[in-house]
Amino acid sequence: MTSTALPLLSQIVRHDAFERVSAEIDMRLATRLPGAGSIIPVFGPTRVGKSEIMRRLEKRAAPANSLIPMKNVIRAKMPPETSSKGIYAAILKELGREPGKSEDTNSVKARVFRGLEALNIDVVVLQEVNHIAELGSKLPSRAAADHLKALVDETGVTLILDGLPRFQRIIDQNEQLRDRATGTILFKPYDWQASDDREAFATAADAAIVSLEGSGFQVGLEFEDFVRRIYGASGGRVPMMMRILKMCALGIGKPREMGLSDLRRAASSMQQSCIPAASFFESRDPDEIDLMRSFAAIMSEAGLVFSVETLAGLGVEWGAQAG
Repeated sequence: MTSTALPLLSQIVRHDAFERVSAEIDMRLATRLPGAGSIIPVFGPTRVGKSEIMRRLEKRAAPANSLIPMKNVIRAKMPPETSSKGIYAAILKELGREPGKSEDTNSVKARVFRGLEALNIDVVVLQEVNHIAELGSKLPSRAAADHLKALVDETGVTLILDGLPRFQRIIDQNEQLRDRATGTILFKPYDWQASDDREAFATAADAAIVSLEGSGFQVGLEFEDFVRRIYGASGGRVPMMMRILKMCALGIGKPREMGLSDLRRAASSMQQSCIPAASFFESRDPDEIDLMRSFAAIMSEAGLVFSVETLAGLGVEWGAQAG
């Protein structure tokens, strides 16, 4: 099977949380003061869909003042072990230019500022900004904050900080950076404890099944059973649900019914995760604590708090404390 034979491979399920975060970003961009730079932090665990929101933002942006096709929203990925020069070099590459090997930080910075102005760039998305806050970073927190403030103050652009929540500590520790930032937008997985979240996740799962059926695949589980199992395996993250289904369909090859064993094989081949994804496709039905434990694991890995809302949630918390 080729990837073009399966619409699911190129389809994004724009579910409630995705649309809510996207709309919040749009609102903050629309209500900016003209010419005044700002910072919009957008944080959440891995594989919740932050990058897709940023791609959509770039795709819908106006053209830049450039002879080559370019939008006035650019996305720069922060490298691991980020340095001062690394921040500006990543942005410079997205402006279509390369930093010299022996070029110093101030020179690269000046070229970035000139390029942003010349191309009329309006928004710069710094993806994986959490690299700046990680142990391997070559950049002290205060220096990192100073660079972000300079980008905003001297160019008037809006910075969207996209990454894991651990970057929040850099904002919290710097009053001047906080003054330039809007409230943090948290993009979290769906919480099984909340009825609205369960319903939203089930709606996304239904959309995925419809897409599969359009390519001739069938899911050989009762819908409620499927939703529970795929929720546990994904930790409430829709992109991870989609990945499991894509891998399952490609592993099967010829369209047919997907069974538990097919889904288990697909989940087993996933990348390393804090969730035992394949275990949710064993013969035993996952219980409420199993499902909430998956959500809690994703939240904990991202440095976010798991809020206890139900008796089953209390069981998860007690289990974590006992461990």
